[in-house]
Amino acid sequence: MVIFENANYYNALDRFEEQDEFAFGAPIFEGDQPRKDEWHTSLGPKELGTTTNPMQDQVKALVAKIREGASKVELEFPGSGKGNSQASTPESYGKRARQDIRELTSATGIKVSTHATFSKQGFSGLDPQRGFSHEAAYQNLKEMKKAIQFAAEATTGGAVVFHTGEWARPISETWGKGADKKHKDVVFKGFDEEEDDATYFVVDERTGQFVSTISKNKELSRPVFKKASQTNPEKVGVYDKDKGGVIEADDYLDMDGKWIDETKTERLFEKQPEWNSKQTNFKSEILNWDNIVKETDRWNKKNANGRKLKPEEMFIKIELENQILQAKGSSLYYGHRYEQSEYAVKKIKEALDFYRKLDDNLSEDEKWKLMRKRGFNNYAQEYASTDQESIVTFLERSLKEEQDMMRYIHEASASSDANAREREEMMKRIKSAEIVGLNRSTTNMARAGIYAMQQSQKHKKDLKEDIYIAPENWQVQQFGSHPDELIKLVQESRKKMAKELQAKYGKSEDEAKKLSANHIKSTIDIGHLNMWRQHFVAKPGESEQNRDKRFNKWAIDKTKEMIKAGIVGHLHLSDNMGFDDEHLTIGEGNTPVKEFVKAMEEAGFKDFVIEPGSYNPTSAMPDAWKYLGSNIYGVGSRMHAPFGQVRQAHFGYNAPSFYIAGAYSPSNDWKLWSEVPLE
Repeated sequence: MVIFENANYYNALDRFEEQDEFAFGAPIFEGDQPRKDEWHTSLGPKELGTTTNPMQDQVKALVAKIREGASKVELEFPGSGKGNSQASTPESYGKRARQDIRELTSATGIKVSTHATFSKQGFSGLDPQRGFSHEAAYQNLKEMKKAIQFAAEATTGGAVVFHTGEWARPISETWGKGADKKHKDVVFKGFDEEEDDATYFVVDERTGQFVSTISKNKELSRPVFKKASQTNPEKVGVYDKDKGGVIEADDYLDMDGKWIDETKTERLFEKQPEWNSKQTNFKSEILNWDNIVKETDRWNKKNANGRKLKPEEMFIKIELENQILQAKGSSLYYGHRYEQSEYAVKKIKEALDFYRKLDDNLSEDEKWKLMRKRGFNNYAQEYASTDQESIVTFLERSLKEEQDMMRYIHEASASSDANAREREEMMKRIKSAEIVGLNRSTTNMARAGIYAMQQSQKHKKDLKEDIYIAPENWQVQQFGSHPDELIKLVQESRKKMAKELQAKYGKSEDEAKKLSANHIKSTIDIGHLNMWRQHFVAKPGESEQNRDKRFNKWAIDKTKEMIKAGIVGHLHLSDNMGFDDEHLTIGEGNTPVKEFVKAMEEAGFKDFVIEPGSYNPTSAMPDAWKYLGSNIYGVGSRMHAPFGQVRQAHFGYNAPSFYIAGAYSPSNDWKLWSEVPLE
């Protein structure tokens, strides 16, 4: 007989041995005890929300999520530019739709956040073909402003999420051995060969265009220049007033023995190259990446008060030096010949003036005496024509030849000088992609933060909380996906926003800092963070299980560091197998979701967005409630029951009812197709 009064009974096919929920109250069966790894969260459907279906009309999608029981919903906009039915944008919804959304959320008491287009990412304006583009950055900023404006007019405030993805950087070089000072045993590697052929990008700081793409396995040749120990050993250790210190053995001196300041581009070309008398040429050397790193360290040590160079910047610097040397050498060669031609033209003009006057006063017979044979080169003269020409004609032809030579020299030399000058200026502007990208990203994030502040103030009466931009960690290959990178992005953009608020809006320093922190926060997506798992390097002899445990600890520690840095505002829950962002049902992958939720809850965060994927659009949220052991409120002895247990009973996912009573019961004439009696 069924005992309905027994609070431990739910349905016939409950699989108690697989339940992950916290066992509250009395054991399900006598003698059963809670599993040691079970845990309980105070969070429930009110705190654990979800996203809308991005392929639907967002008003209808919102209604669907409300009917599914969501108390927190994030609206999704996949499109950019002009929206369409398959990829809407915030601007696809006008005043009436925005009012409908606000009234829906007000009537139901749900909380709504906004996800800006995920067809674009990052604020640096990276164009893979050209480099960093202000125009591309503007288009991304425009999409963000559309989402902010929508949030101000359709929601009650909160996060406006966008994906980071600022520029590509080699994982092994950025987050390899020793990169994480707090987790020294943590090493990441993009792929097996990355340490040997990692790729770097160097750009022109002014234009943002790529100057070069550098691979670590590329070698570079350059002339060998004499050091002070070779040219003037007696000066080594002696104080030099121009340097403001003693001359060191590896300093460079010019032909006059004067110290060369290597930060002065124009002085770099006064270094003295080594001559190889046996081979009758100047010595050169091949530099590999290790040599470039050593040269970079040497430079940074000698220029301690200046900007520190990165190895990829040093690579381009040496490459440009070679090009400048070639251009300057060509210019000097032609320049020397130019002086000779200039002198020859002067003398030819003097002679031509004399012989023209003389020619005017001579008879034809006398002129004939002054005729000369037109010359050729030594080899052709014996066989060539013996045409005669006057001295005047000869001088006129010689003048034209020398003037033509001067024009050629002028153009060739001027072009070489211009080429050298262009590269000298470029040398002053070359920066690594990280430096240029970080500056552009944070500048535009600060602009978005100010716009969020302005929209919050404009719609203050309709908002329950201020609108803030919420950059989200995304693709592992892109800057901004690592927690430390996201911290840097948020902190630097806050500094720029605060500086702008003081300079243009008259805010005090304290008020500006408070406003920037209020309108720029980050989104942590634990599923996106889990994609770093594929690049997590195991220790020698470490088992896969221990490696995973160590990775999980690192991931949770990093989220705690983000909280400690004061940058976190929004949280996403998604799951995957550690490779790609599949948005599996929570618990179906290897993402440390429970540990993450627990850490965030302990830190005081209570708002989470569960992100479904393509195959679980309606089940992701309730399945996550079950997996996380979230509470659902009822009556009687089932107060504060974990949702998973109530769900099994109420929705009957695993078992049919034993019998049907009352109006739902079929007539005696009705029977199943199998003719099995229904009791």
